[in-house]
Amino acid sequence: MHAPLIWINGFPGSGKLTVATALQALNRSMTLIDNHKLIDPVSLRLPRSHPKYQQERKAERQAAFRQHVLGSSSLSKPIVFTDFQSDNELGRKVALEYKLAAMQASRPFVPIYLVCDEQENLRRLSSQERLASGTTKLTSADVLKGIRSRSTLFHFNECAGLTIDITSKSPVEAAKEISNHVQALADGQSGLGAINTSKHPQMQATS
Repeated sequence: MHAPLIWINGFPGSGKLTVATALQALNRSMTLIDNHKLIDPVSLRLPRSHPKYQQERKAERQAAFRQHVLGSSSLSKPIVFTDFQSDNELGRKVALEYKLAAMQASRPFVPIYLVCDEQENLRRLSSQERLASGTTKLTSADVLKGIRSRSTLFHFNECAGLTIDITSKSPVEAAKEISNHVQALADGQSGLGAINTSKHPQMQATS
């Protein structure tokens, strides 16, 4: 078994990248792919309404999988993707791509779900760091309210996922919780079977 693929799903502005960055700080060998690294190149070429928009988005994901998930030089490195997929047909299909890529690479697949209350989500959405990110990250409070009112986060039913309420948790606290969860999976404590982490040091956080 190679290093894990950690998939962090959460509403826009909930703090996914901040938590993922804190997680990467615990293990410097970890590769971090923020979802906007895959979204923005397509958004520069096509509007969301374009009939080929989703096709191009998929092509970006598959290219990332080939390089960072399946590539022989990357198999020893944990990788974390941030994402927002809701529980609808498209969201389920996209989320499944990450799981299938992990399976193809013989990597443990670790889904993480970040939740926070709406007021805190709205506060984070308008942070100066987010507004100055230079990306296509959502910054409209009205749009976020609409998304939250009509959407639920997609969850894998058959995977040993972890839901973290980050309303009042620091990014470091959430990152340590994720790291401990990954370690528990590696130790065979969540029904995936034992993995000898002494032979797979990439499964262990370093600080």
